[in-house]
Amino acid sequence: MAPLRKSESEDFKRYTSYTESKDEEFSRKIKIAWAIAIIVVIICAGIVAGLLTWALLREEATLPPAPPAILPPQEVSFGVGNSAVLSIGGAKPMKLRLRSPVSTKNHMAELTLGVSFDGGLRSYANCSNPGPAKVCYDVWTNENDNFTLAFEHKTYENAKGFECSTVTWTGTLDSEVTDCIELGQGKWYGGGLLFEQRWPMELRKNMGPFVSGDILQDRTEYGSVLEPYWISTDGVALWVDYDAKSQPLHTSFNSTGDGKLCLKSSYLHAPYVRAQQKSLQIKYTVCVGKNVQHVHKSILGNVSPLPWPRPTGIPSQGMFRWPIWSTWVSYKTSIDEPKLIEFIDRIHNLGFGASNIEIDDGYQLKYGDFSFNLTKFPDPSIPIEHAHRYGYNVTVWVYPFINHDSSAMNEGLLMLNRSFVLREDGRIPAMTWWWQGHLAALVDFTNPEAARWYLSRLEQFRDRYNITSFKQDGGEAGWTPNYRKFHEDAVNPDYYGKAYINAVCAEENKAMVSSLEFRIGLHTQHQPIFVRMLDKDSVEGYDNGLRTMIPSALTFGILGYPFVLPDMIGGNAYRNVSEGDFASGLLESQFPSEKLFLRWLAATVFMPSIQFSIPPWIYSGTATSDALKLMNLRAKHVDLFVQLAIDSTRTGYPIVRPMWWIDGDWEAGWNIDDQFLVGDDLMVAPLLDPESSSRSVQIPPGRWRNELDQKDYTGPALVHNFHVRDDQVLHFFRQK
Repeated sequence: MAPLRKSESEDFKRYTSYTESKDEEFSRKIKIAWAIAIIVVIICAGIVAGLLTWALLREEATLPPAPPAILPPQEVSFGVGNSAVLSIGGAKPMKLRLRSPVSTKNHMAELTLGVSFDGGLRSYANCSNPGPAKVCYDVWTNENDNFTLAFEHKTYENAKGFECSTVTWTGTLDSEVTDCIELGQGKWYGGGLLFEQRWPMELRKNMGPFVSGDILQDRTEYGSVLEPYWISTDGVALWVDYDAKSQPLHTSFNSTGDGKLCLKSSYLHAPYVRAQQKSLQIKYTVCVGKNVQHVHKSILGNVSPLPWPRPTGIPSQGMFRWPIWSTWVSYKTSIDEPKLIEFIDRIHNLGFGASNIEIDDGYQLKYGDFSFNLTKFPDPSIPIEHAHRYGYNVTVWVYPFINHDSSAMNEGLLMLNRSFVLREDGRIPAMTWWWQGHLAALVDFTNPEAARWYLSRLEQFRDRYNITSFKQDGGEAGWTPNYRKFHEDAVNPDYYGKAYINAVCAEENKAMVSSLEFRIGLHTQHQPIFVRMLDKDSVEGYDNGLRTMIPSALTFGILGYPFVLPDMIGGNAYRNVSEGDFASGLLESQFPSEKLFLRWLAATVFMPSIQFSIPPWIYSGTATSDALKLMNLRAKHVDLFVQLAIDSTRTGYPIVRPMWWIDGDWEAGWNIDDQFLVGDDLMVAPLLDPESSSRSVQIPPGRWRNELDQKDYTGPALVHNFHVRDDQVLHFFRQK
């Protein structure tokens, strides 16, 4: 290294010996602080900018893609002679039109798809299991929700002129979809049990959940038997693929007179609760045929899978051959051991016979405990064995409710939340109320352990007293709280009733199944049991009275329940009866009139089963002898009922059939609600008016013989003034 020159050395000495003044030091520090601050600001700004950029990119990534352009309007045709036309594209709602190639009236099914959407159909989508008659689309709503619409059309070689289109919507859980079919000018049948049952339907029902209820508690609800299946005299049928576990179905029928049957799928409204579903879906099928008879029979004979399962067997033949006798109407809850023995003796001594002696409400001490009140029944085995000696079975009224003050409640609680339907948090029972308890739990039949507990208690009760079987009550969705939690996740509260029936009717319980009866039908047509009508009132009219008996039986039949058990003859005598009367039994003045009783009996003599509760011997007139004659008339035709029951396991056909079953084009037959067919060849026209001794009859096409006077009548024709005695039922056989 070269030595410093003299001038450089002096500069170095001055630099190294220099002392900074305070002002200069302060100025230097200020400059450094500003530099650091500027650097920090730049770094923070960079971080903020980076975060904002990340957030914007993330938001863009989670937004749904912008909907593609709306497809131009177009029509896609399917079927024989383009019988099905799907109008799509454009901003207008999509339309589906179907017409049977052999329709005698040139009627058409017309549907609007996605009635609340205005986003339009945007693009084609890939179909699962694609085929020549299946197309799929992406549909965007005005809320920018995305749906997939799948459409499939089928024709059937074995049913000329019968064609079906299936529509499937799939969307997000928070979305809704509504489709509507025009009711047109046809008459409609189906849906379910109603308080004011009409045939054909005369209903205006606003959009609401399609779930079962107790129409004695709320007359505006659907009743205890329902199926999302409707048919029209225009030769149109519609049904929803019913899944009681996950189907959040809402329906309306001619709401505000709009002339539409609408279906809506939505999880957004009670009583539906989300379970483990990942998407919203609704699937339904529309079929067309020559007429109402053709389309209904074609569905039962050709569609796979069927709208509902066929019966796998038939109930006990004894329940077809002999009447059921219930203690309910006459004794209400006042039944006891002496009254029961007297009741059994009167039935036997007067020659009526019985399939089942049914011990109804009032035998127990606490509701939920399957045991006898030993004050009222000191030795229950005495009346039960008394009935057995006459050859009668004994059944007992039971239910799925467990009242809070029963021993069964304590027993169930000890099972640590494995016995009852629970609240949403899964910690305590979801308490409900019912007609015999303001605080009760529900046995959770979706839990196999709870079902076994309930059935083991029934079996112990049955074995202890030699009981044959049970009259099962309740089970409608209306009794399950909206804040419920089933052991097995289910959206629809009607899954409870379905699980209830299937648990009790399980193979291991077959010893008692054939003599069972339920009052609910929830896609359980396969069970070999009688399904009874919900309690009728002791009045003549359509306000849940006698006039609803035939429409109810016909509705059961077309919904796939051939083993219909009509309500008790004369009704339940609920009106003008106080709570105190339930505990003490009814007075003679509180029963329906003798004429109404006999008209009621005449209406049910030719139905699959029959049940008494008001005994004919309470009347001072000829009711007892008239009733015996009517029961003898029934006995002559019981073999026909049994054969038709057996046939139903193969065909799915009802035993009690509507008048249009003869000829679906016979317009007069569309409106008949006071006549019915038993099979294809026996026509029944009971006298229903208590104030009359004659009636008119619509004679169907063909030649029919009046079994009362052996005269033949050729139809179609309206014939007046058939005189009928109180111990007769007007009935005709078709002549070949």
